[in-house]
Amino acid sequence: MNKWKNSMVIATIAMGLALPSFAQAAEPGLPDTEMTPASRMAHDHGEHGQMHKKMRHGMHGSVHQKMYMLLLAEKYTPDSVAQWQEVFKERERLMSEFAALREDPKWKAKREERRQLVSKLNEQVKKGEITNEQMEQQLAQWKEKNMAMPGAKEDRDARKARMEKMRMTHEAFHAAIESGDAAKIKEVLPQMLEQMKAKNALLAKKLEQRKK
Repeated sequence: MNKWKNSMVIATIAMGLALPSFAQAAEPGLPDTEMTPASRMAHDHGEHGQMHKKMRHGMHGSVHQKMYMLLLAEKYTPDSVAQWQEVFKERERLMSEFAALREDPKWKAKREERRQLVSKLNEQVKKGEITNEQMEQQLAQWKEKNMAMPGAKEDRDARKARMEKMRMTHEAFHAAIESGDAAKIKEVLPQMLEQMKAKNALLAKKLEQRKK
């Protein structure tokens, strides 16, 4: 009976992990209110799009994900439940502050400035005055001028390494869940927890930079 019950718990959790993530805590920045043709194609079909497809079921903070991770922690690493609860609470706080920051007049002005620039450049592309590549270049220059933060290059390099580590951890996590191997689940859960803590720390840093 216990074996059947345990199997049902694993199956339920696995199905939950297959649900799309409706509230992913991506690294917040200035939203692209209007995407250019080239950037839209890159988003849909490029490396970022492929990574999104692979990572969209990851543990990023939705209600369902929070519930399933807490279920796993309660069953396999009960001593860590309080830490999981705290990390989700902190994630919710950070995302609420990012949402509030979007209403800041300074950031609203930047979004409007970018929207107007995109509209202007799109018209120039339609008239054949500039190419899509030139449009992307001008937008990149605008972003560098208006959105660049200290250590941006280092952040990009660190982000690449972080994403690779995250990918490997998530693959190990999903493999453990699918196998139902208790030892593997116990081994990977602390790694997932540390990953969530690191993500929170990164979001907190970005939030402080945005407030300046």
